[in-house]
Amino acid sequence: MSTELHQFEAERLLLKGARLLDHASGLDERADLLIEDGMIVRRGPALEAAEAEVLELEGLTVVAGFVDLRVRLGEPGREDRETVESGLDAAAAGGYVAICVTPEATPVCDHAGAVTALLARAEEHAVTLLPLGAVTAGLKGERLADMGELARAGVAGFCEGNRGLQGGAALRGALSYSRMFGLPLFELARERSLAGGDVHEGPVALRMGLKGEPRLAEDLGVQLGIRLAEFEQAALHLQLISTRESVELLRQARSRGVRVSADCSPQHLALTHERCLDFDPSARLVPPLRPEEDRQALLEAVAGGVLDAICSDHRPAEFDELDREYPLCPFGCASLETAFAVAHQALVESGICSLERLLELFSAGPRRVLGLPPASFEAGAPAELTILDLDCAWTYRGAEALTLGVNSPWEGKSFRVRPAGLVNGRYAALRG
Repeated sequence: MSTELHQFEAERLLLKGARLLDHASGLDERADLLIEDGMIVRRGPALEAAEAEVLELEGLTVVAGFVDLRVRLGEPGREDRETVESGLDAAAAGGYVAICVTPEATPVCDHAGAVTALLARAEEHAVTLLPLGAVTAGLKGERLADMGELARAGVAGFCEGNRGLQGGAALRGALSYSRMFGLPLFELARERSLAGGDVHEGPVALRMGLKGEPRLAEDLGVQLGIRLAEFEQAALHLQLISTRESVELLRQARSRGVRVSADCSPQHLALTHERCLDFDPSARLVPPLRPEEDRQALLEAVAGGVLDAICSDHRPAEFDELDREYPLCPFGCASLETAFAVAHQALVESGICSLERLLELFSAGPRRVLGLPPASFEAGAPAELTILDLDCAWTYRGAEALTLGVNSPWEGKSFRVRPAGLVNGRYAALRG
């Protein structure tokens, strides 16, 4: 399959010959789909439409559109890492119809002007950009940003980026305000006094001679977040869960009816801390990659419904940032274009869960977190669709990727499935 992605706008779009798959409604049939002015108008065999842009999708599968809950771009301020355009292009290649962008930028997305500028940069792209507003001014943790102004400007939620909110008082205040505006609060739960290691605390850290970060840093942060969400009766979304104890805390909270949701990354589902032994900076993540027992706990939590979503946690870096000692390299990896293929390999191909469950983790789950209605194939519904090739042998090559980020842990890795495109309202993108 070609690496090129053709994006276009069409008033009338006809999808021909694809398998339409929607587990929520029980839909699984080969049919055509007619879309006009961004809305689904008809579904059935052998449809015809005058002056329609026709997409021949024989052998491909169309599903509810993917939504990513955690993406970091470089623009504004670090366009060498990722521009808005290149990040959205990478998202389209990953099959996403919408991505939530964290507020870490220069300037920080902590005021209405920053939100407006981001939305303007993305308004004619096939992928919808959903800005997340900073909880504190400048992400400094000292005083709350004007969350009301951010809400009115159009943020999809609030987030403190990789720093996370520190201390119970700050998190409690953020929960109270986010509840007031009816928007989700995203939190990367860590006890900062115990965090800050280069890799997971354990034998791998000892062999590498690096500072380790214990599970306890995350476990205490998750426990605090759950208790405050329960006390405030507010919704909290915990991001990038990585430990077995965090999974158990979430399971118990759900049984008590606490309004807490959570996600994890494909990287933590597929890799363990042993991947760090070769000092590959693309494996230097926050939270750090964990031992096998934690990975197994995450796999079970995803399959069993304890976790609500899988987010790419896309954090691109440019080459000069990686050409230095391991502890000085930036955290994160470029992952938008590989997220679904990696998750499919870790979950579906290994027999951990069904394809339908995986699709829920990429679409319905993230939409519930954001308070969005589920995507639908019914007449009158907005066209928010992802196109998949479920029989596609391909190998990830950074030189062919659309992201500017060069820090992918999947260079040279082969996969069996791949997003082939998307339809999002009047916009579409198709590989080939």
